[in-house]
Amino acid sequence: MNILIGKIGKAVKFKNVDIMFGDDAPAIFYSTMSRMLPEHNFYFGGPNNLNDLTEEERNHLFPNKNVFSCYKKGYQIDGDKHLVNFDSIIDYLKEQNIKLDFALLFNGFCGKINTCNKVINKKTGEYYQSLQAFRYYAAPYIHVVNVTGCPLYMISEDARYVTVNARDLYNRERLILTQCKDQKITPKYEHIKSYDDQNSVIETIQCVYAGVEKIFMMGMTKDWKEKIDINRKLNNTQNPKCIVLSNGHGADKLNNSGVKHDARLSEYKKYAIDALKDTQFSNTKIYGIWSDEIYNQYPNIQKKGIIELGDEIADAKYTIVYSIIPGFVTVKAYEMITLGLIPFIHPDYDKDRLLGLPEYLYVTSPEDFKDKMEYLENNPDEYKKLLNECIECIKPSYLDGSYLINNVMRLISKDLGIEYKDHEGVEPVLNHFEKNVLNMNNKVEVEKETYELF
Repeated sequence: MNILIGKIGKAVKFKNVDIMFGDDAPAIFYSTMSRMLPEHNFYFGGPNNLNDLTEEERNHLFPNKNVFSCYKKGYQIDGDKHLVNFDSIIDYLKEQNIKLDFALLFNGFCGKINTCNKVINKKTGEYYQSLQAFRYYAAPYIHVVNVTGCPLYMISEDARYVTVNARDLYNRERLILTQCKDQKITPKYEHIKSYDDQNSVIETIQCVYAGVEKIFMMGMTKDWKEKIDINRKLNNTQNPKCIVLSNGHGADKLNNSGVKHDARLSEYKKYAIDALKDTQFSNTKIYGIWSDEIYNQYPNIQKKGIIELGDEIADAKYTIVYSIIPGFVTVKAYEMITLGLIPFIHPDYDKDRLLGLPEYLYVTSPEDFKDKMEYLENNPDEYKKLLNECIECIKPSYLDGSYLINNVMRLISKDLGIEYKDHEGVEPVLNHFEKNVLNMNNKVEVEKETYELF
């Protein structure tokens, strides 16, 4: 099969990727998928640096020689307006006699109008233009999917972009593969019928749980278990026994619960400060990025990155995991386990038990969180048992890509009415713990601890 790949709203890069923002996920996913499914061909239809790779680098990432770029920029200058025409991608597909069987894209940031000279403003009778970022990063994929009519499937690994808000994307997603239980997303989503028929239609888009959070486990180093020193944790008397590693989006003020995203710090305060006051866990630290006002008011809240927390992480036993959107699971709990932390789960997180974690981890209140940690402190054998149960939740199929890729392909194949047989996983060649996703030219040894959790 011929599969269109890429990310709407971003360029897919393989070198010098800023992993702090998860930009390496498409590179790792597509490299793994192309090596796991050698019988298929994959075509980038938007910005990427595939052709900038050396032969050695390209063979390292895509040894089956089944990944190509059909993206070409086509700038046309009309007066002081820079318009973009991506018909060159369509021409390439036609010249190479390539019929796309489906598109499997990551969704991301885009505008309501991304293409130029395609959607008419009914008030003025003129074509809408779009911002340069949308023209460059989103329009190529939207245009190719619209014109080819190929079935579109979206991978949503970011809660902010479950579906793309594009009125000019009329060949809409058949499925959104995501991190929440099956549901309908944007029940009143509006878009044009086609370039030729500019009347608007409203469409629902089905969102299905596909285990996409496990994309961030793909390629993880095999020796992560050996790095967890249980005896060190049991003998810890210096560092906090509980630490909270936040995700880098803090509120300027506490109790700002108008927006769930900004309420994260308030919930962390309830669980990790207020409920633990005057207990053996009163020195619990919350690490993340907030305003100086917060650090000054709450000494337990500190601005430190994971690279500075080697001893604290090695000594700590527990943490609390909280979601920015109720019911939307992330890789956070798995990440904490790989660091040797038992991740207790906030009531708003994983209500549908999608992650397959031990039931004991799910707390009902701040007091329940405190009580469970106290029980484990008083029963070290139960602590060790629970930690080992958590470690066993990280399956080899999460690391070699076979869980997620087989799951995605099964869902797509079922929707298309074709047969799919599960494939074996592959040895990882990229991982999220490297400073640069690919840096083969100078053979520099990359620091593993520079991966940024916040």
